[in-house]
Amino acid sequence: MKKLIIANWKLNPSTLAEAQELAGQISAKAKNKVVLCPPTIFLPQINYPNLGAQDCFWKEKGPFTGQTSPAQLKSLGLKYCIVGHSEKRAVGDTDEMVNAKIKALLEHKITPVLCVGFGTTVEQDDLEVVDVLKTQLDTGLAGVDASQVVVAYEPVWAISKGNPYATKAADAEHAEKMAIFIKTKYKTGKVIYGASVNANNAKGFLQQPNIDGLLTGGVSLIAKDFNQIINY
Repeated sequence: MKKLIIANWKLNPSTLAEAQELAGQISAKAKNKVVLCPPTIFLPQINYPNLGAQDCFWKEKGPFTGQTSPAQLKSLGLKYCIVGHSEKRAVGDTDEMVNAKIKALLEHKITPVLCVGFGTTVEQDDLEVVDVLKTQLDTGLAGVDASQVVVAYEPVWAISKGNPYATKAADAEHAEKMAIFIKTKYKTGKVIYGASVNANNAKGFLQQPNIDGLLTGGVSLIAKDFNQIINY
């Protein structure tokens, strides 16, 4: 079965020409299903089979400066949207806001990719991590069909590239345990892993039976390495 591998480009690259060049270097016929999430401003001009957004707002229209609605994303043909990313939670997104975004996305038949794991620390044991995830999932998935949601386990302490919370990468065994917990309790669609994924450790995560894919960051900006990952 194909795995789902999502590329979160974050605030990269700087120009449309660079974004189009990068997208052109990524295999459109990979072994696994690939979703590119470039900066919103570039989305209409990126040619790739599956595109997603990095975030959205929960209202369709109105006096909400700088926001992008699920209806607007749907008009671009988008199929996926990340919500609850640790970088958004760090600047104020609450579980209730994330839940509102998920509901709005599902109304427009866009698959939400719910990130959980913000607030976890490397010192916590598996049971303590589960307590953090339970709080985020109970609220984030309230009132929605969880089978229509992709959950991305994103332990904030394992995220690299200048993140002040990052201390070490999570191991595949730990990620697998969290995936089993999420699937068993919440009956979600897919559970994927994201945090410091690279060409060296990606295969270990993808080999786990309950990890359905990856949410990648920095490595997705390196076409050679990313092509290797999406073809494992």
